[in-house]
Amino acid sequence: MAVGRDMPGNCEVQNQEKGMAECGIQNGARRGGQISALGALLVGLAIIAGAAGDHLVAGQVSRQSLHVYDIAVRFQIYNALGLVLLGILIRLWGRRRLLCASALLMALGVLFFSGGLYLLVITGQSFWAIFAPLGGTAWIFAWLLLAVGLWRASMQVKE
Repeated sequence: MAVGRDMPGNCEVQNQEKGMAECGIQNGARRGGQISALGALLVGLAIIAGAAGDHLVAGQVSRQSLHVYDIAVRFQIYNALGLVLLGILIRLWGRRRLLCASALLMALGVLFFSGGLYLLVITGQSFWAIFAPLGGTAWIFAWLLLAVGLWRASMQVKE
């Protein structure tokens, strides 16, 4: 069944004038599922990293380094859960630009922040520390975009 210009499922046409995202029901469902799956995978990997840190890394590094490692694990879990949430919202509401941008920034934040801190601790090379602020900044913008996206979506709800 084709979705016409005036059909409710045609988010792209309905929301272009309001600055909302291009989306489609099918595209949003698929993309949302992929983002949620990525978030769940990252939570699982963070749990593995946390267990490895406790059992393998702890005896090899200083207390300060282990603390840095624990921060990387904790923040990876927080933002991976954010990705799960974003995937669900995109699945429900379609591919809104702000939500998709937020998901991208959250994923990049995990890569740069947590990845950089893991490499810093494991290799002992201070070079990797440069990536943590980039990831942290990505996360700040990701959560702000999520807040704005939720605000805009709430303004479209009819009482």
